[in-house]
Amino acid sequence: MVDCENRVRLDAYHDGELSPAERSDVEAHLRDCPSCAAELAAIRGMSGAFADAAPREPSHEQLLQMARSVRAEPSDARMLLRLFRGTAVAAAVLLACALAAAVYLSQRNRAAAHEAMVLDHVAIWSQSATFATGPVSDERQSEQQVLLAQWIADDLRGRQEER
Repeated sequence: MVDCENRVRLDAYHDGELSPAERSDVEAHLRDCPSCAAELAAIRGMSGAFADAAPREPSHEQLLQMARSVRAEPSDARMLLRLFRGTAVAAAVLLACALAAAVYLSQRNRAAAHEAMVLDHVAIWSQSATFATGPVSDERQSEQQVLLAQWIADDLRGRQEER
């Protein structure tokens, strides 16, 4: 048989997959190329032979036997499924650990920030009491101490008040 560059399009021509322009090109070629015409006739004959054959329904016993044989032999798909399940479980555990670590570190950083804020307020209050330009009355100093103590208590309870 002669190798012809149009032979690759014969299956598509037979199946009706070509555009009208391509179809007319193949039809013109078939008139001039006996090798491609014979190949198309063989494709049509094979297609006709399979078109007449009706598929046989397997019996119930055949289906059961096929199911038993599939279950009996380990297949690559089942091995891949087991591997995938193991990998998925490991990934889920790793993700849970990462989330727990992130929450822990977030809480730890938040607590450190609160502690730093408390220390800043204590330092500012101490400086203002130490470097006061005028005499601070006992009542004013007591009021500042109560406010600072209230702020620290609120902060320790987790409530933040904007001041």
